[in-house]
Amino acid sequence: MSTGVSRDDRAAGRVDQDPYASDPARPLASAARPWWRWLFLVPGLAAVAWGVAGLLGAGDRVPLPAWAVWFLGSALLHDVVIAPLVVLVGALLARLLPRPARAPIAVGLVVCGVLTLVALPFALDPGGVPEPGFLPQDYSRNLLLLVAGTLAVAGTWAAVRTRRRSRGRAGQPSGEETTPVPRSLR
Repeated sequence: MSTGVSRDDRAAGRVDQDPYASDPARPLASAARPWWRWLFLVPGLAAVAWGVAGLLGAGDRVPLPAWAVWFLGSALLHDVVIAPLVVLVGALLARLLPRPARAPIAVGLVVCGVLTLVALPFALDPGGVPEPGFLPQDYSRNLLLLVAGTLAVAGTWAAVRTRRRSRGRAGQPSGEETTPVPRSLR
């Protein structure tokens, strides 16, 4: 299958059948291909430059030391706590769940993580502060209900996928016989 990308023969030997394999001797030249990478890279760099210009041009409206603590703290929180936790949960799910159930549970956990990230500031609000722009609600309870509903949907989805997969294989004999035999060997 041709991808329209010229192969770098030095890198192709490192990763078989990968036209986008990088060449350690020429990382910038390897990163420049394929062309569609630039569709993401250029706008991303432009957005970063615009954000930095806005931050530095804000003057006294943005306290830079407090912003730097927040920025570095969030990066450390992600790299030291959240990312290892996600990897650990993923490894446990891969060992404990059947293959058809892994994707639904992973999607459910990601959705729950995003819901928690968005709702946690409201759920942890100490209260007592009049907020005329918000309807008074029990955000903690609502977050728990949303997470429980999301996990229930993910669990149902996983159970249906697992059951369908086991039904599809129920008529097949177990063991080596399930692999198709090439016609030349029949």
